[in-house]
Amino acid sequence: MKKLLLVLVCLYSFPISSFAQSTETFDIATFQAPTGWKKTNKDGVLIFNTSNQQKNTYAMIMIYASGESSGNAKSDFEGDWQEFIAGQLGIKGKPELEPIEKNDGWDVVSGCAAFENETGRSAVILRTYSGFGKTFSAAAIFNSQDSLPAIEAFASSIKLKTTGPGKQVNATAAKQDGYTFATSNFDDGWNAAINSDWVEVTKGDTTVLLHYGITITDEMRQDLSNSYWNKIAANKYNIRNLYPTNYSVLKDFPYYFVQADATEKATGKNVFVSFQVISKNGTAYCYEIVTPTRDSFARQFPTMDKIENLSGYNRFAIGRSDLIGTWQAGAGAFTQYYFVSSGNYAGMNITVSNLKYVFVNGTSYRTEVKAVTNRIYASEKEIGKYTVGNWDISTTDQNGKLSNFSAWFEATKGGRILHLLNKKFSSEHYLLAKDR
Repeated sequence: MKKLLLVLVCLYSFPISSFAQSTETFDIATFQAPTGWKKTNKDGVLIFNTSNQQKNTYAMIMIYASGESSGNAKSDFEGDWQEFIAGQLGIKGKPELEPIEKNDGWDVVSGCAAFENETGRSAVILRTYSGFGKTFSAAAIFNSQDSLPAIEAFASSIKLKTTGPGKQVNATAAKQDGYTFATSNFDDGWNAAINSDWVEVTKGDTTVLLHYGITITDEMRQDLSNSYWNKIAANKYNIRNLYPTNYSVLKDFPYYFVQADATEKATGKNVFVSFQVISKNGTAYCYEIVTPTRDSFARQFPTMDKIENLSGYNRFAIGRSDLIGTWQAGAGAFTQYYFVSSGNYAGMNITVSNLKYVFVNGTSYRTEVKAVTNRIYASEKEIGKYTVGNWDISTTDQNGKLSNFSAWFEATKGGRILHLLNKKFSSEHYLLAKDR
């Protein structure tokens, strides 16, 4: 960074330690915020600024939300330079680049340029970090060397997380559905990969196939355990010993379960297979767990809840271009009323709603909510800007209201479901499907 500053102004060394600062976090970055600078968050960009009217000087630091990496540090820098610097400041010339640096596993590209504005001659520096499937950028704009110590101290303090919320990102292109990410590595050692008929989750010598949901027919409903075992899994194994477990209400919740000592036809390995069918709203979700032995299964999955929790590994990062398009969710509910005094029926209330998110061009969005309650129609619209990270989406509406969501894709047969979970209000959890 210092070399870049020398290109733009005559700079001498400053004792960084003399600047008292506070530690803050934004997106995947932790840093020391410059003391006394005003902080704002505009369109998902964190901004620190300071000025001196008597000297006619100013300085700004901008921190941008992370996105998916192209896999090339210089390409990531060039993309962010065009979007954040050239597009915003109207700088047409190419920036002067520093050699790529290494910083805690990240490739760091820094570039600078001089430009003219209403205050006279100014300088801008962009610093882009690339690695772990992500890219992250911060910029500084200033017209005086007075602010350089604080800018240098800020740049030196940046530390980036290499994971999202419990997940690392692998930039592996999805072959089935065209989305950016098809694998996830989780902090607890489990790895997930999308296949055409299931999500394959592995850890050590254990493999779990999270089969996509299948509609339950009347015929299958008569014996869910064996019907889906025979339909989905049995033909992959030579069965040596079968342990069918019937429907039970004695445990924490009803379940359908089959286990077997078997030999995999594809590999010839002797394995222990556990197969659970979970019924939800007329759909069967089948979890096929393959371990070396029965004891290995028992150690890893001592309760049925442990198997249920495997559904949390069907979770994949979001690429910057993956959202563009229309996403919708529908819901319906009815309430029946009875008189407390007599118990007689007092009528029914029916509500049907539809939520639509339209992500336009990587920066703009609009929403529309429509609802009908007992023939009374209502609608509400919202427009604004959004930013997307691998596991986060932030929206700023037309009134300046900022909403931060944890975000991820759930893989389905031939597509994805977009999850948006409000970080402040956990009850606000949207599941949206993309219009084709």
